[in-house]
Amino acid sequence: MRVSPLLLALALGGACATAVAAPAPTSAEWSARERKQLVQYEVALAAPESRWLEIVMTVEQPRGRRSDVALPAWIPGSYLIRDFARNLDGIEVTDVAGVSLPAERLDKQTWRIGHGGKSFRARYRVWADEPGVRTSVVDDRHATLNGAGLFLYLVGETARPAELRFTGLPKDWTVHAALPQPTPGTLRAASYDVLVDSPLELGTPVVHAWDEGGARIELVFSAPAGSNADPERLARELKPLVHAFAVAMGGLPTSRYVFLMLADEKGDGGLEHADSTLMRVPRDMFQDDGGYRRALHLAGHEFFHLWNAKRLRDAALVPYDYAREDYSRLLWFHEGFTETIENQMLVRAGATTPDEFLRELAGAWTAYLQKPGRNHVPLTQASVEAWVKQYKPSPGHHDTTISYYEKGHLAGVCLDLELRLRSHGKGSLVGLFRRLMTSHGARGKGITFDDVVAAASAEAGSDVRDFFRRYVEGTDELPLPAQLARMGVEVEIRAPSASESSPLAARRKQGWSGLLFNDSGIRSVALGSPAALAGLLPGDEIVAVAARRTRTAEEAAERLMDHAPGQSVEVALFRGGRLLQRTLTIAEDPRKLVRFAVSPTAESAVRALRDAWLSTSPK
Repeated sequence: MRVSPLLLALALGGACATAVAAPAPTSAEWSARERKQLVQYEVALAAPESRWLEIVMTVEQPRGRRSDVALPAWIPGSYLIRDFARNLDGIEVTDVAGVSLPAERLDKQTWRIGHGGKSFRARYRVWADEPGVRTSVVDDRHATLNGAGLFLYLVGETARPAELRFTGLPKDWTVHAALPQPTPGTLRAASYDVLVDSPLELGTPVVHAWDEGGARIELVFSAPAGSNADPERLARELKPLVHAFAVAMGGLPTSRYVFLMLADEKGDGGLEHADSTLMRVPRDMFQDDGGYRRALHLAGHEFFHLWNAKRLRDAALVPYDYAREDYSRLLWFHEGFTETIENQMLVRAGATTPDEFLRELAGAWTAYLQKPGRNHVPLTQASVEAWVKQYKPSPGHHDTTISYYEKGHLAGVCLDLELRLRSHGKGSLVGLFRRLMTSHGARGKGITFDDVVAAASAEAGSDVRDFFRRYVEGTDELPLPAQLARMGVEVEIRAPSASESSPLAARRKQGWSGLLFNDSGIRSVALGSPAALAGLLPGDEIVAVAARRTRTAEEAAERLMDHAPGQSVEVALFRGGRLLQRTLTIAEDPRKLVRFAVSPTAESAVRALRDAWLSTSPK
């Protein structure tokens, strides 16, 4: 979506103060010491339609007689080795006079430069053709850039300040990021860590800005191919959500925060950064209120990372090791608990009613109970295994683990209720985060598992280590239903078919095969299920059920569920090119639906606890 500068200058009206082209934040000149340490990057976009970014890295005062430079293998916040160096081409190194210097490639992502103590320049280009919140893409309409995949760093010297300059930008393009921008197209970062923690959007986005407690908040909305979103509405609905977080946490820990939102053909979520977030959402998802609600959920989750994960950072990830996997035992805390707070703040902001909150919580609990791997490994282990099981799971993943997002969120709800119940309403999960910000985040000190336990115990007024031993380091079933009952919330468990009005739909809800499908066939087979007993395997392609051809996985699932529990059915399938026949006996679905609702008969003290938990006030 291309918008003229005149339109960007129009007032928003309503909740947001102004809609303006983002001014370039000012910054003091580099000190003499900073200037000596400065690493400069120049990015040329003379031909963005080529997909190539031409980059020059300049180091004026290197240490010693040689330096190693490298490109990160991963991007913090997304625990997958991405090997960004595969997109890098043709590194050439010279001194500032243009005389060639030796550059030896040491491994897939590291080069050794023999500069003899002289200033040097490294020229290279990067192929940018991967849309997403963790990667970079450039074309004739816009550019979304993530520094981890673009900028070489001096190994062992990431504390050096950095300056980034763009040249050859198309005439109407502007640069948007959380970094100070003293002049158009030039940005400054206090260190390499800050540089690559600041995604950039270049092009002609719509920008809405407002003030929150003295901090400037910006929504930079980019839709290069068009979108059915109303950016003004997005900004208007974001404002009370940001305010709710600010009130809950006692103010914002930054003077400027930027929501970079890209509306594209596909959405792949968001990624947190210290003073910004980059989000990618489907461009046509805003046809109803539900689309805006999903956008608020995403924005709220990433915004709370302003505290959790970015300022409350696992001590094991300080500093980041960009060259290899960096393991954390606290991802359930950083991601799962962030989801817990996200949902609470949507209530505080008025975007979600208490009844809707309970319905969504019941839906999450229902889905959780249907995961056979939910108690297979502790959350701490699921966190460490993120590199291989969260981002590139094996076919057996479904039965042997659970997402630290999903279970971490529910564990966060349970801990919040535990703190409120033990402290008689004086403690809460938000209170835990405020304690940790005072003791660690405000001091730049990394947190540990024991720090989280200690803060929780202080918030509860008693030792809660046993909670973490059982539900975080252990695999005990989470106690949510019992806790909700103590909070004046009714818990109803029923068979899936009970909610269906159609007899056929009810019958299909009664049966269970233990199969999960994807587009190509069977994705997973639950342990001990009818499908497992019949010898079906992940990867099998079902082509007929009860002698009737099935053309899609969805149709195969429906034909199976046309049979009542106890009935046997013949299944034809292809496995590795062989046609096989198997007999599967449908079982009664062991999974149940859960409903949570406010109890009208709760005692006054319990109601007070519950109402404080479900409060719609941002205070």
